Amino acid sequence: MTVLVFLLFAAVGVASMAPSVSFGDSGEFIASAAGLGIAHAPGYPLFSLAGHAIGCALPWACWGYRVNLLSALCGAAALALVFDATLLCGLGAVEAGLASLFLGLSPLWLHTSGQAEVFSMNSLAAAAAFWVFCRWRDRLFAQRPMALLGLCLGLGGANHHTLVLIVPSLLAAGWVRCRPRPAAGLRGVSWMLLFGGLGLALYLFLPLRSRLGPALDWGHPRDLARFLHVLLRRDYGSFALTVEGAAVGRLGAAWPQLIRWAAGLQHSFGPVGLVLAAAGAASWLRRAPGVPMCPGDRGRGTAPAEGRPELPWSLPLLWILLAGPGFLLLGNPPFDPVTSGALERFALLSWIPFAFLIAAGADQLWSLPAGLRRASLACLLLVPLAGAARAKTGWDQRWDLAAHDYGKNVLRSLPPGSVLYMDGGDDTFYTLAYFQFACGLRPDVEPHDRGGLVFPNPYGSDFRSLPREAKEARRREIEAASVRERPTLYSTLSDAILPGHILLQHGLLRRAVAGSTKTGMAEDPAGRALWDLYPLRVLPALGRAHYRYRALVPVYAVMRAASDRLQGRLLESLSRLEGALSSGEGVLWVPGAVSRESQWVGFEASGAGDWRTAERAYALAAKTSAREPGVWLNLGVSLEKLGRSAEAEAAHRRGLAVARESGPDAARDAAQAFYNLGSLYWAAKDWRRASEMFSEAARLSPGDAKTASLAREAARRAEAP
Repeated sequence: MTVLVFLLFAAVGVASMAPSVSFGDSGEFIASAAGLGIAHAPGYPLFSLAGHAIGCALPWACWGYRVNLLSALCGAAALALVFDATLLCGLGAVEAGLASLFLGLSPLWLHTSGQAEVFSMNSLAAAAAFWVFCRWRDRLFAQRPMALLGLCLGLGGANHHTLVLIVPSLLAAGWVRCRPRPAAGLRGVSWMLLFGGLGLALYLFLPLRSRLGPALDWGHPRDLARFLHVLLRRDYGSFALTVEGAAVGRLGAAWPQLIRWAAGLQHSFGPVGLVLAAAGAASWLRRAPGVPMCPGDRGRGTAPAEGRPELPWSLPLLWILLAGPGFLLLGNPPFDPVTSGALERFALLSWIPFAFLIAAGADQLWSLPAGLRRASLACLLLVPLAGAARAKTGWDQRWDLAAHDYGKNVLRSLPPGSVLYMDGGDDTFYTLAYFQFACGLRPDVEPHDRGGLVFPNPYGSDFRSLPREAKEARRREIEAASVRERPTLYSTLSDAILPGHILLQHGLLRRAVAGSTKTGMAEDPAGRALWDLYPLRVLPALGRAHYRYRALVPVYAVMRAASDRLQGRLLESLSRLEGALSSGEGVLWVPGAVSRESQWVGFEASGAGDWRTAERAYALAAKTSAREPGVWLNLGVSLEKLGRSAEAEAAHRRGLAVARESGPDAARDAAQAFYNLGSLYWAAKDWRRASEMFSEAARLSPGDAKTASLAREAARRAEAP
């Protein structure tokens, strides 16, 4: 039965996994496996080594497919171990099957098992530790079980640090169950630590491999200081998940963090799974030690079997609390969309014992009459199947080629022998790493990330230790020299990343040339033709379900909108920007990029006297940048030109209200708002209010003689009969 469970979920995983590189960290992990490189901190040596092994053992298909297969197999093996562990604890095959189905058919588990990520392997290590406990729970502190448990935890720790969170629950539950003498308990723990250390010794791969200069060498951990820096994740903060750090106010965020975890649990297991798990936990807590879990012996009508195997309640409950809410309270991750999108996969570690509780809850159905029991179990088996089918478009990655296309399109944009500087964006870093390091494409291109972490660092060995201003100066020096020597391009949304240089629009990229021009006003003719060469295969349902997918796709629309604007196609540009805002809902970078580009469209339309297009452009900018006074003032001017005076007045007053809160430029922006209102009232021959507005504008701009003159003239006309 256990082998059948593995084969069943392996088939599901293989059928639904991504065919190549996916979004997020997928490309990095594939590249590290293909070239035995070092991924981002803490390096994940077990995944790199295992991915390389499976990739070499399966010489067909692309490296992306092979390493994705590793995740699918790890997920299936973890479910098989959960199934077998449930049987070992005295529950039946139906209940164990329910545990595996609820866990293995949850959308997040299915999605994570379908791409190259470390979380399926982390789940496998946790499931293996759970199985070892269940198999030897009555003599856990003996030499062999503790050595095996330590090896599972150590190897798992060489893949993901969060596995340490389950250690207290395993030791505490084992002590409660076995009650060893102190000396025997300490000997057992010593064996666990010894073999755990052997597993963790895989981290020695990082400095040894780094000294050989692999293509992917995050953090360059070739000496002790850099090795510890990577191992302890100091770029993030050891207890933080992302560079965004922790949420403000640890105590104040405790309740929201608990709600966040519970919401993820409900989304994945649904109300039926939650009720079953609650019933399983309640049945444990209310029974005395040694009392069997079931009221009968699997429906045979016999009395409960004395001495029936059981699992200490402290194991699943303490495991869930430490790996779920405990993890969130320890790291206290912020609530921004980037962190929330990355965070959901960390919950998988707490789901393994939760699935066991679901099985224990289903076990209570044996007290029902036979007919009702069979019908109830049949319905419960259908629940996870129906849930997975309903959410299929959010986890099935069989045709997910958006990240693959994006990486290929970036490579298509690069002239021969060029250098590319990437200004942030994991999907650019990692898809490019995949195609160049795993697939061997475009060896003529020299890629660099401006942080000096992922790709070879051109800024000097001391770059990472420099203060922020010195880092920026070093970047400008090196990159300006690069422009003089060879084609130099940027992956960036910033128009002013290299002062003293023009950034020509070049498809998805920007090409730097020496000189200066107005920001955002130039396009490389060679890059204009690239748009006809870019394939773009997008699954909107995946974007709705996953932030990191949703954050990638809008870059096409934003960059194409800039190209359309530069060619005078203003309405097409606006349509693309509106589409970017819709497809990138909740994505942090999208509103600012859409606002900036739509304001350029408004500027171009205003210069051409196309006030309808200008009004549409500034209205879009106001939707995305409501705290920018200039957006409202420009919108007001456009509305005024269209004869919509009431709306124009409202826009100017909104701009005035925002200007008063805008900081150092408040006086200047407020003066412009008063001036615009004065002009509006002047056109309506409302001389009294025009005088008031111009007077306020003149007061805020003491050297503006023209505005003061207009204030006096409006006052004179207001007093005239």
